Amino acid sequence: MADITAFPTIYQVVSQGHHNARDVIAGATIKAGQVVAYARTGVSNTVHPAVKGTTGGLAGVAAYDMASGDKGTIYTNGAICYLANADDGTALDAGDLLEHNDNAVGGTVSAVVAAATTAAGQALYNDIIGYALDDIAGGATGRVMIQMQTSRQTQG
Repeated sequence: MADITAFPTIYQVVSQGHHNARDVIAGATIKAGQVVAYARTGVSNTVHPAVKGTTGGLAGVAAYDMASGDKGTIYTNGAICYLANADDGTALDAGDLLEHNDNAVGGTVSAVVAAATTAAGQALYNDIIGYALDDIAGGATGRVMIQMQTSRQTQG
């Protein structure tokens, strides 16, 4: 189990939900299908490939390749997009909640791990990008329903 070392080429980013899109500014080189997050650099509406613990809040999924400074399109809540599994040895199951990962290639996803548990036994999850619609093999891509949430609490 190790992080993938290069972001795969994703030729078809969106499966459904083309209308769930908006414009952003690329603050770095971005590849089609990368999960993007706000830059935390003091500039408005600027995104980078998401890297957990480094970038800010999640913004969406890049519709196509963008160079730094380009104005481009990202898909947001309600779109079904093909995303890349961050780990080449761990599969994701359909229905898994997914989050952005700390993989250095940026823009990848992994299964959500509970951040903490409340006294009432409720699990707290942070930075959810959505949930897997397909089983996604390690290092592969698969369809994900984009349903971004900054946190989610389950019943205890």
